[in-house]
Amino acid sequence: MELMLIIETIICIILLLLLVRSNRKQTSYKAREAKIIDSQQFCLNILDNLPFPVFVKDINDDFRYKLWNKEAERKSGTTREEILGHSDFEIYGKERGRKYRQIDEQLVKNKVEYQAEDDYVTPDGTIHNTIVNKSVITLGNNHWLLVVRWDITQIKEYEKKLIQAKEELENAIKNQNLVLNSINFGLVFVDKNYVVQWESTANLHEIAKGRHYSAGKVCYQTVMGRGAPCSQCALSEAIETGKPVRHELIEKDTVIEISAIPVYTNTGEIQGGLMKIEDISDKKRIERLQYEVKKADEANRLKSAFLANMSHEIRTPLNAIIGFSNLLVEANDPEEKKEFVHIITSNNELLLQLINDIIDMAKIESGTLDFTYSDTDINQLMEDLCQQMKMKNTRPDSVKIEFVQRQSECIINTDSNRVMQIMINFMTNAMKFTEQGSITFGYKKSEKDIYFFVRDTGIGIPKEQQERIFERFYRVDKSHSKEIGGTGLGLSIVKHGAILHNAKIHVDSELGKGTRMELTF
Repeated sequence: MELMLIIETIICIILLLLLVRSNRKQTSYKAREAKIIDSQQFCLNILDNLPFPVFVKDINDDFRYKLWNKEAERKSGTTREEILGHSDFEIYGKERGRKYRQIDEQLVKNKVEYQAEDDYVTPDGTIHNTIVNKSVITLGNNHWLLVVRWDITQIKEYEKKLIQAKEELENAIKNQNLVLNSINFGLVFVDKNYVVQWESTANLHEIAKGRHYSAGKVCYQTVMGRGAPCSQCALSEAIETGKPVRHELIEKDTVIEISAIPVYTNTGEIQGGLMKIEDISDKKRIERLQYEVKKADEANRLKSAFLANMSHEIRTPLNAIIGFSNLLVEANDPEEKKEFVHIITSNNELLLQLINDIIDMAKIESGTLDFTYSDTDINQLMEDLCQQMKMKNTRPDSVKIEFVQRQSECIINTDSNRVMQIMINFMTNAMKFTEQGSITFGYKKSEKDIYFFVRDTGIGIPKEQQERIFERFYRVDKSHSKEIGGTGLGLSIVKHGAILHNAKIHVDSELGKGTRMELTF
């Protein structure tokens, strides 16, 4: 629902800009209209990069389509040129058009959101399970119908797997109960001389394999045919040490648990030992199933947390863009307008960065992140990085950025874009947390490998948090991070990108003295 609110907000911005544009006199507001067009295009680009179909119908204009994003084009096989300005009757015919129109009119009449599951076939012949969500957007006297189609095919598959795992788990538990009800374990009590006092091993069957414990007999003589206690026997160890002992034996597909405890007299002397022999194969299978279910639950939890964080991170720059856009329209002071434009531009860049980071993270998780290897001049790459970071440096008087370590010539075969992306994230992180001093970087190449480093004189990272900085949306100093901004995804992308690149990342930091980050190929 939070993501739907975000989408509705974006749609509202686009529609508002369209309305504003249509009400402006061309001769008087060309510059402002150009900015509106740019903002409109930016919002449309956001919609076109969303991974699900989004489209808008004009309720006041016979429910004709006004917006149709690229994912809607891809999934439907119909271009926006074929859709925009047309109604459902014109596109789908009378029968299907009437069905959609009845739903839309009922939704508008009742003023409630509509949500229903709907299967459809993409042009490649694939059947998709989807949820269609419809809601009304109102701006003044203008009313639009926002339609979002969520692909839940993968979620349905996950649900099937979870149900199957649950059924397997329940069946395994039933089997375990049957085992326990059948007393599927053996008990043997021996005195301190290893003479069997009593036993219950008739139900051991295959576990015993012809070895029979007999009351009044020395266990290691009758069972194992030995002249002395077995050195690795749990029972012998419990009697000798006076401590509980547990061993596991694996024989083909069978896991046998042998546990023993010392038995004491009333005076505290060891009287003997009690040994339990049990087939725990079913228990082990249950543990494995429980582990798989736990992993599935954790995956769902992480996905939900990611979506919640993403919604929050997207909403922050969007609110700023909307708020200052409204102020910009009403502002008269040129300096004030300039400040508002700067704020809007900065938040536009932050929003674009967040979307790009999300796309990169999605590519990493899906295994579709591409690497393009070519001969790369590392010196030139570092020089380009240095110039880029100096341009972004907001504190040039107090923070010095310098490329300090290099070789006369260094050309390697690598993906230059990914290396640059990792180094930019290192440098950006250093700039965020360094208010005074220097940020230096460079590289060193040996016969076996090459490593890059970024060193700063910033606030440093507590030792217990140095591993967590690569988690999604994690920030060491949350209050400070609010001031400096950022998506919270950069270092997470760096870590996963490095792993896929067969590279290693090392962090060395001390509070109050600074941080050094290294990347080794």
